[in-house]
Amino acid sequence: MLPAISTADTGVVSALRGGVLDVEFPGHLPELGNKLFLPDSGCVLEVVAHPNRHTVRALALNPTRGIGRGARVVDTGGPLRVPVGPGLLGRMLSVFGEAIDDGPPLEALRWDSIHRQPVSLTRRVTTWSIFETGIKAIDLLAPLARGENAGLFGGAGVGKTVLIMELIHNTISRHHGVGMFCGIGERCREGEELRRKLAESGVLARTVLLFGQMNEPPGARFRVGHAALTIAEYFR
Repeated sequence: MLPAISTADTGVVSALRGGVLDVEFPGHLPELGNKLFLPDSGCVLEVVAHPNRHTVRALALNPTRGIGRGARVVDTGGPLRVPVGPGLLGRMLSVFGEAIDDGPPLEALRWDSIHRQPVSLTRRVTTWSIFETGIKAIDLLAPLARGENAGLFGGAGVGKTVLIMELIHNTISRHHGVGMFCGIGERCREGEELRRKLAESGVLARTVLLFGQMNEPPGARFRVGHAALTIAEYFR
């Protein structure tokens, strides 16, 4: 639900270039990162720049078909938020934190901003240890450092998703952890196949799936990684 809106919180679209919109606000200027909403179309925007004192440049997270100059825009007064909590385990979500797996509605969850401050240096682990994946080729030839990042590069069809599934399975079964999978630009078919395979292997109940699929606007795919990171930080 949107908060109570005054006329000072509303603006109008002054220019539209694909998924980027300029919105004029005569009353006040929304802050960077604020979530904007178009009541007539249901489109969600995020402020990314202030070209001048009365205009914001916003990125569309929904399709912009049917939106034209003069369309009414509402400033929600806060950033894009996603739900966090144990109730997400076993679910498939969109960048807005909405369930897309035909499951029951998400209830009694806390909603956190996707633009959170990073963990302070004093709270970060400084000891170095190996994260044992249970995959001999990785643990022997390319070991992963616990708490660090690792890149996996390859063309289509070479087995990246299969390897990630194996890592999720071993993380949950060996370390009793939680799996977080974020699909940025994934095909709808691949997302559904991944969900079925995780269910068959018995680890879906300890996994959260978040997708910004290839048929969605660039804005949604741009922000889905931040949404997934927010959820992952909660479980960490």
